[in-house]
Amino acid sequence: MSKTPDLTDRLIRQKSAPALFSKGQSDYEAGNVTSVTRRGNLLNAEVMDNADQPYRVRVGFEQGCLTSVTCSCADDKSEWCEHIVATLLVVMRQPETIQERPTLEQLLAQLNRAQIQGLVQELVKQRPEIIDEIDYYITLNNEIISPIQSPNNQRPSPINPAPFRQQARDILYEGMRYFESLDGEDDPVTEELLDLIDNIQGLIEIGESYNALIVLEAIASACAADWDRVEQYGIESDEIVTAVDEAIAEAILSESLSSREVEQWRSRLKILQEEWSTEFPLSLESLSEGWDDPHLVQALQGTLSEPRIAENSSLNAFPDLVLIRLKILDRQERYQEYLNLAKAQGKIKQYLTMLGSLGRTTEAMEAARNQMKTMEEALSLGQTLRSNGKVNQALEVGGMGLKLRGDSQYKLASWTADLAQELGNTEVELEARKSAFYDNPTSRDYFKIKELAGENWFKYQPNLLNSLREHKIWNKTEVKVDIFLSEGLIDEAIAAVEGFGSYEIELVHRVMDAAIKHRPDWVIETAQPLAESILDRKKSEFYNQAIDWLKKVRAAYIQKEQWTRWKTYRQELLQIHARKHKFRGMLEDRGLD
Repeated sequence: MSKTPDLTDRLIRQKSAPALFSKGQSDYEAGNVTSVTRRGNLLNAEVMDNADQPYRVRVGFEQGCLTSVTCSCADDKSEWCEHIVATLLVVMRQPETIQERPTLEQLLAQLNRAQIQGLVQELVKQRPEIIDEIDYYITLNNEIISPIQSPNNQRPSPINPAPFRQQARDILYEGMRYFESLDGEDDPVTEELLDLIDNIQGLIEIGESYNALIVLEAIASACAADWDRVEQYGIESDEIVTAVDEAIAEAILSESLSSREVEQWRSRLKILQEEWSTEFPLSLESLSEGWDDPHLVQALQGTLSEPRIAENSSLNAFPDLVLIRLKILDRQERYQEYLNLAKAQGKIKQYLTMLGSLGRTTEAMEAARNQMKTMEEALSLGQTLRSNGKVNQALEVGGMGLKLRGDSQYKLASWTADLAQELGNTEVELEARKSAFYDNPTSRDYFKIKELAGENWFKYQPNLLNSLREHKIWNKTEVKVDIFLSEGLIDEAIAAVEGFGSYEIELVHRVMDAAIKHRPDWVIETAQPLAESILDRKKSEFYNQAIDWLKKVRAAYIQKEQWTRWKTYRQELLQIHARKHKFRGMLEDRGLD
């Protein structure tokens, strides 16, 4: 039997807040910790407090190291509560009081089948609601305990799904406690469940797809049992359901299931759907289709009578299922079948990229010229060719892609421009940078285009500036200021920062510095109210900003040769804010006379 956990006062203090440690020590000294029992590697205790019912503390350990510590109180946050502290102090200081009790396995080993049945019946009589849990467990897990072996009997030993089911439950319950104790906008439930599901992909990749099915079902069953409680905190299940559905479908298509197993898994999935009030369309479709559909077989062999599978075929009903099949074929290194299926189902991006990955560059380029339709396809193939050292072909693909439709214009154009610059192809680089600028204007691309255009700059400048003016996205303000000021378009720069005085202070200052000679009235009309609003708020920590605005006002008055008006305005400020000694001192010391 594993020894009890190694505990020290220092460890307990580190894991609990000072006030909670103090309360826990008081509970320990008052003898409020009762019924401390040990069953294998699990300690249970009850702690009496001011509540009607005792708090239940559970401590898990392995080889002297703590593995889990939980309490039924609502204060279960990152630090240990006082009830956990009190329990661990008993374990550390009074180990002789811990009662050794048999584990569940040891207890059940003493009973025969009839006695176990009687025990379960008695528990149901006392707690009628658990019959639903028993029904659910047997329906979903009876086959898992003794899974039907495939005809060749080569399937790996079945994995125990219980730890994974418990891990999913822990994520759900810890998430609910998080939502109860904090008002944050994070969603740890979705994030951690997605990570858990993603980790199960490793089982599929090492050939244990049946065990992956078992584990994924266990995770889904845990979610189905408690998701109605999670939903109360505004957490949607769609993302989790989609991830589970895709992973189960991949596991099914990676495994050779007998006809009986197909029916068993179909039944299990339908029960899960009902329990979770959701759907697993990819998983159910993968059970129905498998790999035996006649059109699918022909597509894989490249013997279809038509170039593509008919649009009304059920094989085209679920595009994500096509991607899953391609993923499996890639993993199994069935590359020609991959290419045949990708081409037959219109997955041109995957088809082109695989040709490039296999080093079949001539075929890839020919297919690109005849079949490539989107920027995304071009970018994927271009990146693959470049990684294989085919840089000239990659640049050609990038140039072709810029003439296609798609949502990756800036990404493709920037990638193509950088590659063209690397290869010294100024013509392609110029066209690519123009394309990038039109989609997502940046100062770097603008000035680079100007450099590349040379004496032909006048041909491109008007269209580039018009494109920049038409961009209404707020985060392009700095780009507009950079470019408009560089071109001496002061009025355009002013228009770009109009109304941004309190938010884009540095940009507004830049524009004011350039506008003082040409638009001093605008500088005064803009900077003066901004300074006064700071003074009116009586926030002395912002007086420096007020002084900076007043410097602009002063410079504009000097530009207008209205020194007297500035002196008068300055004196008015000193009188109005006479009691703001810090401001008065700053105004007098900064040379604003």
